[in-house]
Amino acid sequence: MKTTSVFFPSSVLQTIWRNCESDPDMLEVRRRYVEFAAYWRRLPDDTLWRFMFGPTIRRSWMVWSSGFCPSCRNDVPMYNWVMDAVRHPWKTACPHCKEQFPKNDFYRYYTSGLDRQGIFDVDRADRSLLYNIEHPDPDDPLHLFGVDDGEGYVDEATGNRWRFIGSYLIYGQWKQLVIDGIVKLASAYTVTGDRTYARKAAILLDRVADVYPTFDFGKQGVMYEGPAYRGYVSTWHDACQETQDIALAYDQIVEAVRDDVELIRFLSVKAADAGLANKKDSFAQIQQNIENGILRDALANRDKVFSNYPRTEVCLSLIEAIIGWPENKPHIIQSFGEIVKQSTAIDGVTGEKGLASYSAGVIQTFAAFLSWYDRLDPSFLSTALQKHPQLKQTFRFFLDVWCLGGRYYPHVGDTGEFAKPNSAYVGAAMQTEYSLAPSMFTFFWRLYRLTGDVDYVRLIARCAEDAPDKLPFDLTAPDAGRIRLEIGRILEEHGTGMKQSSINKEQWHLAILRSGMKDDERALWMQYDSGGAHGHHNGLTIGLFAKGLDLLPDFGYPPVHYGKGWEDPKAVWYRMSAAHNTVVIDGKNDRFGGAGKTSLWLDAACCKAIGVRGEDLTENTSRYDRTVALIDISESDCYVFDSFRVAGGSDHAKFVYAQAGEISTDGLTLTPDADYGFDALLREFRTDRAAAPGWNADWKIEDMHGVLPVGGADVHLRYTDLTTGASASTAEAWLNAGGFDKKRERWIPNVVVRKRSDGQCLTSHFLSVLEPYAGSSGLRSIRRLQLIAADGIAANDTDAAVAIALADGRNDFIISLEAGMVRDGGDETPSAFVHVNGEVIFFGGELCFIRLDAEGIERIVLGNAKQLRIGDRCEVVCFAPQVEIARVDGVLRVVLGEAIIEMK
Repeated sequence: MKTTSVFFPSSVLQTIWRNCESDPDMLEVRRRYVEFAAYWRRLPDDTLWRFMFGPTIRRSWMVWSSGFCPSCRNDVPMYNWVMDAVRHPWKTACPHCKEQFPKNDFYRYYTSGLDRQGIFDVDRADRSLLYNIEHPDPDDPLHLFGVDDGEGYVDEATGNRWRFIGSYLIYGQWKQLVIDGIVKLASAYTVTGDRTYARKAAILLDRVADVYPTFDFGKQGVMYEGPAYRGYVSTWHDACQETQDIALAYDQIVEAVRDDVELIRFLSVKAADAGLANKKDSFAQIQQNIENGILRDALANRDKVFSNYPRTEVCLSLIEAIIGWPENKPHIIQSFGEIVKQSTAIDGVTGEKGLASYSAGVIQTFAAFLSWYDRLDPSFLSTALQKHPQLKQTFRFFLDVWCLGGRYYPHVGDTGEFAKPNSAYVGAAMQTEYSLAPSMFTFFWRLYRLTGDVDYVRLIARCAEDAPDKLPFDLTAPDAGRIRLEIGRILEEHGTGMKQSSINKEQWHLAILRSGMKDDERALWMQYDSGGAHGHHNGLTIGLFAKGLDLLPDFGYPPVHYGKGWEDPKAVWYRMSAAHNTVVIDGKNDRFGGAGKTSLWLDAACCKAIGVRGEDLTENTSRYDRTVALIDISESDCYVFDSFRVAGGSDHAKFVYAQAGEISTDGLTLTPDADYGFDALLREFRTDRAAAPGWNADWKIEDMHGVLPVGGADVHLRYTDLTTGASASTAEAWLNAGGFDKKRERWIPNVVVRKRSDGQCLTSHFLSVLEPYAGSSGLRSIRRLQLIAADGIAANDTDAAVAIALADGRNDFIISLEAGMVRDGGDETPSAFVHVNGEVIFFGGELCFIRLDAEGIERIVLGNAKQLRIGDRCEVVCFAPQVEIARVDGVLRVVLGEAIIEMK
């Protein structure tokens, strides 16, 4: 058995007490911790002991996942019921009418059924107490209204069930009285040194240990009105965190109670009264009860603390350290290596989807884990970075994919709300409050000192911009003032702007193309795999952040609060391929677990592009490729070129979802049409079955989250389609415009471009240009040009050339050829001719961008190219996957890649 604290030894406590005496802010923190614990400190020890309950009443994760109040009938889904176990014990309140349920005196009924060991036995309970105490007359129609015997109140007329007590046990009695009591009492001891707090925390810990092994949420709980998954008192993910919190609280107080005679006296009397096997007449027996009943039971029942990786591993590692450090240090170091390996395997992270939630939660846990051990051993973090170099990518990942100056994350998988910003860095829990847990500000300061990456300092400043004088928000910091001075010096020398650029996370399958200045940034992203943990069928979907808004949003976290949890049609809809900005073949979702491969990457000054081959994402198709380019018009404006090639199946449908707003079309003759089908939540189809290339749809963006200043820019997104032989439809898509705790149903306009054949193997090339603009468009015209193949006949529809006239008089030309196809006498490099203003342009490669101004060629950007010839004036021979040529001082020069330019 342990005799000393591992993570809160006397040296740490002395630093905390010294800081609380010398720093006014930390002194205020200590006062708050004392205030938080005051309720439990005032209670008699016997009351604390009786807070813990047994597993004999069925626990429910929700009162009713998609329910309503039986009194006022207003919707109360998921977690919206209100429980205040201190002021209203054993009651659950409607957030609308404030009515309290159940209507019976459940606590009286509960105590009538307690056995000698303090566990509820339904056969002992007095069922005559099960009546509405506001309507005691048995002949009153409301006599049984709102009455819950532990299995819920059931409306006999409808069969509806409200599990008021089952849910209260988790969110009220367990979380608010037991867990909060343990954590707040242990924290109050840690900041004050007052052992009364430690003793009362030990009483709660010991009582939990008496019954903790008997809890199994998977067998005893209800989830979404059906069978539950694993866990202890709570379901699996919360059980993991709760067990970790309990273990750390025990580590905080163990030294304070090991000689507490009053604790031993009280618990030994309770053990005798309850007839417990453990007599608890020594601290060793109390310690044995806590460590065996909670800590070692969790080690032996890993499934009960199962959670998203690496939460379980972190919880169990911390428990092992608490009960065995330093003797088990070699074992912990070895297991740590395995955690690092898996936590950083995919571009420095785990690869789990749900980018700003589940993906980030994994790394938040990992950051805290590293911080605990860094506190324990000052050499731990530096050694870890040396032994595991991939760690240097881990916390950069969520900096690299943070867009528009830290306002948005791509909503990949189960994450976020439709079009809602993510203004907080999600790679760690950057709490701007003092805590006894390791401060993430201290952690990132340590990362800067070990890696030299100034962006970590910039992140610290960004996250603490409202209270920089309190950095690093760490009660254990030995010299916070020095850290603040160094941070200020570094920012003055290096600046505050993050060093971000276009990135392609090829293992995580996420690419982000960036351009623009600070106040006019834009980012075009593509997700090119499908599925995975918390993933969606979103292969080759794209998103666009521009003009301060999310203009091509993913729908976000599935609305699981509409009656059937994750299997509800509305939740299923969010995960379907047809709910994403991609192409769907034969109405089927793309292949879960499939991934694309990068075939093209350009990162030039004014043209950035990615091409992905994604045949692995679909079934029975020979082509499923997308190439997108982000092209600058100016520092404040841009447009997107989008080429999507599909071969296979007989029904190809491209979906375009913009942020909510009014939509208008030009160049289409729309008439009412049948819906898309395939269980997609789409309606109000109006279709032009022979849409001529060049039509457009324009969204006047609503700014549904109030991101822009009041009276700000008139933001639009214009979609111009150049696809041949396709129908074009406007429609409305269903979404929930809020999180999974709110029902805000609405229908937003969208566009569907579709090609179908009579059972034949269909080939499609969806070609389009998207332009975000404020006020007026920066494009004057967009048209598709005739391409001639190398053999002199018309090129296939899968090859394309587009001319775009800018409003300022310049002209852009984009040539996109189908790559990877053997042609031209066995050469896999495609080539074609196009006539522009009487001049012939010959291009051999995958992507070519040419910009002309009044003086001639301003810029050329080439991707996977071998040759470009512009009339008889300019010839370029390429030697690199990406080449950029710009006019500098009147002369064309290569500024990116390797090429030879010959001017005539």
